[in-house]
Amino acid sequence: MLSSRKVRAILSLLIAAGLWIYVMGTVDPTVTSSVRGVPVEKVNEKVLSDMGLTATLERPETVDIVIKGARSDVNEAKKSDITATVDVSNCDYGENEAKIKIEFPDKINGVTVDSMSEETAVFTVK
Repeated sequence: MLSSRKVRAILSLLIAAGLWIYVMGTVDPTVTSSVRGVPVEKVNEKVLSDMGLTATLERPETVDIVIKGARSDVNEAKKSDITATVDVSNCDYGENEAKIKIEFPDKINGVTVDSMSEETAVFTVK
């Protein structure tokens, strides 16, 4: 009786490990992951500098995001590969607000932004 319990326990563990390997390797389930402190960068500043203006980012300096996608793609995503940008080209003198855009490198195809700590950036144009 004791040996049959051991055999069943070992067999159960082997089946569970086999199913886990199948799901993780073949099915590639959808997962989420947090990425903290992605720096927000200004883009298209040349448009302002041509008019003799500059943009100073007030807030936020960084954003925290939750990314979602296939486990293999999410594991491939590194903080250094993710960029958060705000386009300052269509702004007026004074305080402005613009949407923050998150971009991933081409090697990370199936990853999307599930949520962000800040949706917009505030900056001053002088």
